[in-house]
Amino acid sequence: PAMTATERDEYSVLNPDAFTRFFVCKEILKKDFAKRSIKLLDVGGGSKYFQSALLRDKLPYDLSVIDILPQPKKELGYTYVQGDATKMEFADSSFDAVVSMDVLEHIGDDRKVAFIRECFRVAKDLVVIAGPFESPETTQAEKSGNDFFRSLHGREHPWLIEHFEQNRPTKELMDTQIKKLGCPHLEFESNYLPSWLRLLLVNFIPETIVDSKKVQELNRFYNENFLRLNDFASPGYRHFYLLYKNSSLKKEFNNYFKPENSISHQLIFEHKITELTTGELTKLRAELTDANNRLELTVTTAKELTARLEDTARHAGNLQAMLDDIHNSKAYKLAHGFGSLKRILKK
Repeated sequence: PAMTATERDEYSVLNPDAFTRFFVCKEILKKDFAKRSIKLLDVGGGSKYFQSALLRDKLPYDLSVIDILPQPKKELGYTYVQGDATKMEFADSSFDAVVSMDVLEHIGDDRKVAFIRECFRVAKDLVVIAGPFESPETTQAEKSGNDFFRSLHGREHPWLIEHFEQNRPTKELMDTQIKKLGCPHLEFESNYLPSWLRLLLVNFIPETIVDSKKVQELNRFYNENFLRLNDFASPGYRHFYLLYKNSSLKKEFNNYFKPENSISHQLIFEHKITELTTGELTKLRAELTDANNRLELTVTTAKELTARLEDTARHAGNLQAMLDDIHNSKAYKLAHGFGSLKRILKK
């Protein structure tokens, strides 16, 4: 299917955490298979945006997705199979390439090895496994992200909390399995951790606090320039493992990506993210000042009304006292007596 303008725009402004993983995986496939018509399996691929990444570059890949969840009701442009990725029913070497992005950390420790081996079994040429791996820095970053999300939304972030429940895979696990599989491989990091966390936090803020269009503008800038923004620096949030069943495909990192770190672009990024957060704080401060001024005006008006009521009450009290004095005066009593006498004489 062709990519619509709306889909293209949605993909361009994705949270960079999602955009970069789809872009990087797409670029790996593009370098290894060019525009050959290959059979591609995305294991645990619940997102439509990986297909968007392929469509944007018009890559004619026959995409299949396997996921434990039921098939979405909406029309899909790929084959969807509901199934267990640790016990796939595909024959050996059914797909030219098998990719899995940010799935292994959602699988229990007792099934992680089976997951890796199944991905390798059904692939003919290449396996790409990507996601966050265990490290003190990653744990700290994810905890900070989840705590921030909870403070804003009153609940745990669904996939971050699952990372803690199911455990992120360890590098030792991957290294051991790669050694047992006996295949050439390439490992690299992406999503420089400090930048990853800052962008994640900004994207967690609800649009009632921050203008969503400004967040999308920030996302678009990062997505269009992440190769210049030191994204592949260490420590990275995400690790990519490329397992080559076809050893002729083996490449080095620089054959896939040529980062051109730009201080100018990094400064622009710093300015944009600072401007977004401080700009919204300034806006909120102005709204708070306006509300405070209106509150002070209301209080002043209330005080004035109270003073007028007290003044009126005081005048009423004085008038009542005057009436009481008149009522008790001799003149009033004499006049009242003459009035009574006149009524009697008239009768």
